[in-house]
Amino acid sequence: MSVIEKLSVISNTITKVMNFVLSDEFVKPDFDEYLTAISAKNVDRTKIQALLIPYIFERRLKKERKTIIELFEEKNTDLSKEETEILNSLKNSFSSVFEIRRVLSNGFEFYNLVNEKMYKVLSLVKMNNYRGITPGQFSVCRIFPMKEEFYLLEISNVIPSYNKEEVYKYAIAKIIEKPEGAYEQNPKKAEQIESLVKDFSEKFQKCFESDEIITTNQYADNLINLFNTYCDEDIIPSKEEITQNIKQVENNRYFTVSDFKNSYSNFMEKSLEGFSSHSSTYDIGIIYDKELGLFVLPFYQTFCKVYEEEDYKTVQGYKDCIKSFLENDKVPANIIKRVASKYKNFVDRTNEILEKNYSFDELLNYYKADSTEKKIYSSASVLYASKIFEQMMNLVSKKTETAKKENINYENVGRNDKCPCGSGKKYKNCCMQKI
Repeated sequence: MSVIEKLSVISNTITKVMNFVLSDEFVKPDFDEYLTAISAKNVDRTKIQALLIPYIFERRLKKERKTIIELFEEKNTDLSKEETEILNSLKNSFSSVFEIRRVLSNGFEFYNLVNEKMYKVLSLVKMNNYRGITPGQFSVCRIFPMKEEFYLLEISNVIPSYNKEEVYKYAIAKIIEKPEGAYEQNPKKAEQIESLVKDFSEKFQKCFESDEIITTNQYADNLINLFNTYCDEDIIPSKEEITQNIKQVENNRYFTVSDFKNSYSNFMEKSLEGFSSHSSTYDIGIIYDKELGLFVLPFYQTFCKVYEEEDYKTVQGYKDCIKSFLENDKVPANIIKRVASKYKNFVDRTNEILEKNYSFDELLNYYKADSTEKKIYSSASVLYASKIFEQMMNLVSKKTETAKKENINYENVGRNDKCPCGSGKKYKNCCMQKI
């Protein structure tokens, strides 16, 4: 098969999957619901294709949490050998943030900021479609591997070379969203993270004499900083420093914390502010899983109380709390196993509250399939080993030093706040671009 024929078969196969989404009696209603959820219900049909790509590769349906491609294969049993091969390759597609190193006659050379690896990527469309894209720029792309080659599915965003802060934020947000993207295709990075997780596990135990600390959001940042200082500078905090930062909430209750609702564009500011900046007080579990790393879990103690209390209905928001821990992909199967090992009533009480009839294995398979099928390190542990996170912290440090020299306080200034320099402009349109 020639290169042109191969590209044609790939494009035609992807088009078939797209048409399946737009016509299947089961999938189409869900896609319509998806468009409504992202406020794109009335979007022009020419823009539908751009929305189909993330839907196809990120959506899971039915009780078995099947992908769109798996559903397509079930309905189309007469696929050719080439089409089946392409679909299997598409299942391994991934989205990431890349620096454009070279523009080729048939594609690009990309450097992946998330997993720190180079990729030569072939385009499925003519390169004149990418007119204006040049080396030095950054792009958010989805690519997929097939027979030791990589193909470009889409470029969803192009970011100018001068806007490195936005790029760094985007890349770090990708790591937080899907930490495995930083090491799955980079064995050396995976080895580095595994070694770091093991080393930090010993340090966490030595620091806190436990692998689990419960406190409130007002003190969690202090404990995390004490641990970070120990890891960076080998300074073990005193028992008094630790004890004075371990506090209990008056009543365990689950509720929505509005401060968590951040986009990638402002999450760094929110992260730097820390949990203590939140107006509400709630419990936090700081847990070190020896296999996966450090997890900071809001409402962890409240989650445990649902199984600990004889009358679980005394725990306000108990049902939403359980659903939150089960449905949140950032809470891995290991955390659920940890709680289940503490409370022998875990399965029975969960089934009673959710009105289900799962065995423990069925529950994990339904809610935590991804983290039972593969090792997913905590995003905090992956960030510790990330070059882009280090570069972001250096950039923040330089901005702070520059602000100190100019005697202007830029700390805790939001992107849309008025700039402290007095120009009257928003911070993002003024000194944020200069610092």
